[in-house]
Amino acid sequence: MAKVIIKGWLEGLEKVSLTKLQMNLLGKSLKESKSNVDAILDDIEVIIVIDDKNLANEFHEKAKKLGALSVLYLK
Repeated sequence: MAKVIIKGWLEGLEKVSLTKLQMNLLGKSLKESKSNVDAILDDIEVIIVIDDKNLANEFHEKAKKLGALSVLYLK
């Protein structure tokens, strides 16, 4: 199991792309994905638990490229 913690965002954050990334890669609903992005924009830390470590790493790397300030914790 792994955790991706999104602690903030950089100027130019690709909000729609980050929402779609959660939906397409992690199978999250539009509502949950959008809620996570809205929380990040409001400076609220978002923790996403992902069972597959490789998937977590892929999400983490792609989220960073979209402007999310994230940290990956592998167990």
